[in-house]
Amino acid sequence: MRRSATKTVLQAAAAVSVVWLVYLFRGNVWFRLYPVVVTGVVFSVFALSLLGTPIVERFARRMGADLGGGGREYCLRATVAWTIFLDAHLAVTVATVFASLETWALYNGCIAYILIGAMFMGEFAVRRIVRHG
Repeated sequence: MRRSATKTVLQAAAAVSVVWLVYLFRGNVWFRLYPVVVTGVVFSVFALSLLGTPIVERFARRMGADLGGGGREYCLRATVAWTIFLDAHLAVTVATVFASLETWALYNGCIAYILIGAMFMGEFAVRRIVRHG
């Protein structure tokens, strides 16, 4: 499937999912869907970049990084790791839409930020180890 066709299919699936959730909840779901939409967009950017130049490689190149000596492979692996993380995060974010408001707020307002920060710190630590040693 061509890249543009894949992107269109993913966008259509996301739109159908949002419409389905709005119908299912018929009320105050709009604010609960915000983290789902944001995470879904970020996940899509990372996942779709695996069809071409990985997004981590694009970031590295814009920052002027030297990608010799396994740098491109590292960027690919980092993009895959982020994609897997974001996929799991998206699944939990969607699940919290169906949970109590307290559970939704705890995960999306606190736990999610801790997990994302831990992923950033972990990836940064691995990058430093790979680069220097």
